[in-house]
Amino acid sequence: MQSVIAIRNLTYTYPTGVKALKGINLEIERGEYIVIMGANGAGKTTLCYCLNGIIPHIIGGELQGEIYVEEIRTTDHSIAELSRLVGLCIQNPEGQLFCQTVRADVAFGAENLCIPRDELAERVASSIKVCRLEGLENRSPSDLSGGQKQRVALASILAMRSKIMVLDEPTSQLDPIGTLELLSVIRNLNKEHGVTVVMTEHKSDEILEQGVDRVILLHKGEIVADGDPGEVLSKADLLERIGVKTPQVIELAQHLKRNEIPMERIPTNINEARKLLSSLLDRKILEVKQKLPPPSSVEESKPSSREPIIKIEDVYFSYTPESPAIRGVSLQFYPGEFIGIIGQNGSGKTTLAKLIVGLLRPDKGKISIFGKDTREMTPGEICKKVGLAMQNPDHQLFSLSVKEEVEFGLRNLNLPDEEIEKRTESALKLVGLWEFREMAPFTLDFGARRKLTVAIVVAMNPPVIFLDEPTTAQDYRGRHEIMEIMKSLNERHGNTIIVVTHDMEIVAKYCKRVVVMGQGKVLLDGSIREVFSKSEILKQTYIKPPPITRLAQGLSAFGVPPSILSVDELISSLKFVRG
Repeated sequence: MQSVIAIRNLTYTYPTGVKALKGINLEIERGEYIVIMGANGAGKTTLCYCLNGIIPHIIGGELQGEIYVEEIRTTDHSIAELSRLVGLCIQNPEGQLFCQTVRADVAFGAENLCIPRDELAERVASSIKVCRLEGLENRSPSDLSGGQKQRVALASILAMRSKIMVLDEPTSQLDPIGTLELLSVIRNLNKEHGVTVVMTEHKSDEILEQGVDRVILLHKGEIVADGDPGEVLSKADLLERIGVKTPQVIELAQHLKRNEIPMERIPTNINEARKLLSSLLDRKILEVKQKLPPPSSVEESKPSSREPIIKIEDVYFSYTPESPAIRGVSLQFYPGEFIGIIGQNGSGKTTLAKLIVGLLRPDKGKISIFGKDTREMTPGEICKKVGLAMQNPDHQLFSLSVKEEVEFGLRNLNLPDEEIEKRTESALKLVGLWEFREMAPFTLDFGARRKLTVAIVVAMNPPVIFLDEPTTAQDYRGRHEIMEIMKSLNERHGNTIIVVTHDMEIVAKYCKRVVVMGQGKVLLDGSIREVFSKSEILKQTYIKPPPITRLAQGLSAFGVPPSILSVDELISSLKFVRG
C-alpha cells in the first residue's frame, strides 16, 4: 500500500525551548486507522499540529526532519493548501467554533472549499445526523454542552470530506455511548469511504473494542511501541511506566495468566472475555466463590439523621422557551457525601451545577444552601459554601500567572497575606503545578489548566466542591490524581464532593451515590451498584457501566455478581480450581 503520510527524523522544539518530539520516524498507509496514545506531554498534540502545518507555520519553533502528506512536504505549503488534504479536529472544540449557529459552523469549512450548494446542504445534513446534532441546527454553539460542542467541531470536519482526518482526543467530553457511536462513525468513514484516520486518545478500553489497525505509544516525544492494538495494549509494564491505562479486559486476562489458567489467546474485547470465562466456568476450571450483597437502595445510603446542605425543590430552567434544560428537578445533598452526576451530553448536568452556584437563577422552584435560599445570596456568598471547577477551565482563568489565579479568590475572602501564600503553595503542590507558578495560565496545556481550576477551588476550602468533568483532557494518571485529592478531602476533612462526569470507571471507584439525568430530569438516584444494575434506563441517557461491570452482567447466569465494579472485585468473586 502507498504511504499517505511519511515522517522522517522529525524533531521539534517549541519557541519556549521545550523539545516535544525527538527523532520520529513514521509511515502511515492510505486507509489506515491509527490511534496515538501516551500521557499528557508525550507529544501527541504536537504531532497532530505537524500534520496540517500549524507547526511550524503558526506556532513557529524549530522543526528538523521532513513531513510528507500525499507526497507534499508540509513545510513548503500553506495551511490553506494543506487543509484540503488534512482535516484537523483540535482538543478544545471551542477553538474551532465561532459562527452564530450550529448549522453555520458545520458548513463553514466546506463552504470555503467552494462546494456546490446542493452538495454542501447534503454534507451538512449528513454530518449533523451522524454526530447526533439534529434539533440543534439553529442553536448557538456557545449555548451547548461541552460534549455537544465537541460533536459540532467533528461534524464540521466530516463535512469537509478530507481524505485524511486528524482527531485530537475527539471523545474527551462525550458520554459513553456517544463515544462508541462517534468511534463507530469514524470507523465507517475509514472502512466504507477509505478515509485515513490519525487519532489521539486516552480511552484504551474503547479503542480496543473498535478494532483499529494500529496503536502507537508516545513517551516524552519518542515512539516506544507501534503495532497491533491487542499486542501493544497487552504490554502492562510498559503502559504503567508511561502512564497509559491497561484495558480492563486485558488486565483481567493477565491475572488469569499469572494463575496459569489455560488460554489459547488473550481476549481483547468483552465478547471474547465472556466466551473465555463462560468456557472456564463450564469446565469447572473457575468457580464462583463470593457473591456480593444486592444493590442497596438510596434510602439506605442517605444519612437521613442529618439535614441536607443543598436542597433543590422542583426546579425548572430554560435558556430559551424552545430549549428547556432543567425540568422539575428535586434533589438533596448531605454532608460528607461523594456523589456522581451522570447522563448524556445536554442532559442538564452542567446547567444544574450553574444553578446551584448562582451563575444561573431558576425560572421556577427553589435551591437552598445550608438552609438559605440562593436567590437571597450573592455569588460571592455562595462560593464560600460551594466551589465550582467549570467544565472548560478557560472560562475561569484570567490572571497573568498561575500563582495569581489561585490568589485571586483568596484575596476576595479577605484572608491575611500569610494565609493566602500558605494556601496557594499547598493547593498548587497538591495538583503538581507549583513549579509552574510564575507561568501564564494559557501557556499550560489544556489538562494542566484543568488542574489549575481544581487548585483554585481547593485553596478556597469550601465545604462543598462541585467538579464539572474534572477528568477531561487528563491522562490515566492525571484523572486519578485529581480524584484522589477529592477522596482525601472527603475522607479526612468531610468535604461534600459532587462530580459531573462521563467516566464510568471514575464513578465506580470513587462515588458512593449516583444521580442519573436525562433530558433535564432525574432518572435515577441511588447507590452505585443499584444504578449500574438499571441498564435499560442507563441506555436512555447514553450511559454504559464500565467494561468489567458489563462483563460480569453477561456472566450472571453462572452466579457471578452483576454488581461488580472493578477487576479486583471480579477476581475476588472467582475461585481458581487446580486440576
